[in-house]
Amino acid sequence: MTSVAAGPGDARPGRGWVLTCAYPVVALLIAVFVAYPLATLLARAIIVDDRVSWQTLARLLADAHIRQIVWSTLSLGATVAVLGTTLATLYAYAMTRVALPWKRAWHFIALLPTISPPILMALSLILLYGRRGLITHEVLGLQTSALYGFRGLVVAQLLSYFPFAYLLLLNLFRGLDASLEEAASTMGAHPGKVLSTVTLPLLIPGLGGAALLLFGYSLADLGNPLLLGGDFQVLSSQIYQTIIGMYDVPKGAALAVILLMPALLLFFAHKQLAAKTGFASVGGRGTLHHPQVSHPMVKAVALLLLGAVSMVIVLQYATVLAGATTKLFGIDNTFTLRYFTAAVTDSRDALVDTIGLALAASAITAAIGVLAAYYIARTGFVGRNVLDFVSNLPLAIPGTVVGLAFALAFNHRPLLLTGTALIIVMAFAMRSLPYSVRSGVVTMNQLHRSLDEASTNMGATSGQTLVRVLLPLLRPALVASMIFTFTRSVTTLSAVIFVVSPHWSLVTPAILSQMDRGDVGEAAALSIILVVLVLAVIHGVPRLLGRDWRAQA
Repeated sequence: MTSVAAGPGDARPGRGWVLTCAYPVVALLIAVFVAYPLATLLARAIIVDDRVSWQTLARLLADAHIRQIVWSTLSLGATVAVLGTTLATLYAYAMTRVALPWKRAWHFIALLPTISPPILMALSLILLYGRRGLITHEVLGLQTSALYGFRGLVVAQLLSYFPFAYLLLLNLFRGLDASLEEAASTMGAHPGKVLSTVTLPLLIPGLGGAALLLFGYSLADLGNPLLLGGDFQVLSSQIYQTIIGMYDVPKGAALAVILLMPALLLFFAHKQLAAKTGFASVGGRGTLHHPQVSHPMVKAVALLLLGAVSMVIVLQYATVLAGATTKLFGIDNTFTLRYFTAAVTDSRDALVDTIGLALAASAITAAIGVLAAYYIARTGFVGRNVLDFVSNLPLAIPGTVVGLAFALAFNHRPLLLTGTALIIVMAFAMRSLPYSVRSGVVTMNQLHRSLDEASTNMGATSGQTLVRVLLPLLRPALVASMIFTFTRSVTTLSAVIFVVSPHWSLVTPAILSQMDRGDVGEAAALSIILVVLVLAVIHGVPRLLGRDWRAQA
């Protein structure tokens, strides 16, 4: 078979036919498990009696109650975006520009929420500040519902999602050319002036990207609104209640389309900002050794910020651990391990299923991701730009929409997957596919095409070049992609809430179910087990692969 690739390193005529044949397979998989579910969801929302009709959407948007829910969703997202970006900026500045001790510890604590289900934050807040919370009821003698609603959701989402913005801004702070800040300091500008007139203006695209990232996470959140929302309803929880509680699939699909609209706008806005973020790393060969502020007042304020944020995060995890190891948290604090025993016994199937399905999704994501990245970065195949766009679409799709779209698309022939492991695995895989594809494309673009040319000149096919030359160099990106997919899969709730079945149970829906039943101790124990499991994978896999795996890129 003749390849249609073009350019150095591409498949040559008569050679590399395996990769050429694999291209339509990869494209078909991405189309079936990304584009097809979205098309099915849209069809269920706008097709009535075999005719296209916008009546369902129009009727919902005309409903004052639904408009209020949409406004509540957007206002919550905007609040979390502004507060989270501000907090992340200050945290990243303190970590990169202020001479402070224990930075590794501050960094580790800040990233803890990224490896745990967001529902854990809601659980800890309920144990501390709920109607019978340790602080509100036992210490202050209050029986208040102040936690439930807008304020509680803002706090829970801030704690859950600000670390993602912090990671983004941390890399941007480190990537700035230090000579610009040094020049401003040399001319007499104090640290605050340097920050406001030099650093932040260069970071404006990155700040916008962080805000959009947090806004998107807020839109997609389901666990926190279900547990802490109270009378404050958002679109994700309304979709869940419409499908699960009222069994109104057309209305649920229409609500999902409404939620998808701002998410898609955010996606395109984020792409535009990301294209401009390059100027944040101006300076080319300029030094990256940034001067550290050592003014006592600045150090004191920075330590106060890092200490306060870290203390709040540690308090949440300590509270969940205490809830899992005491008979009745806040009332009978006798030490017990019965909740861990019950969690392992009652949720053993959920743990085994979650680990197995997440591992399968990790392997599938890595395989599809590296092939898609190869076609996008190294070939001239027809449609590769479309492949790039569609493979990145899951970035724009809230998890609730993904789960509902999969449930609707694969609930009938010819693709009847309801109740099978495959529907869960592919939901996991497609949600993390953009990360795998983008990391693969970025890494391949950093590898000079002369490597491909040298390999093909020595008689290797494009397939042999990919396996023997590029894959060893892509190993760090592949491992990172697999760890990311595994972590995201075992901690997600919204993407799988509509596709779980009695045959295949998962940990995060089990935790939500335990919270609904009032089994707080067992829910806390299962949450701790999940966090320990993810930590073991994150730190254990690189060690098993050897310390030098990162250096192979």
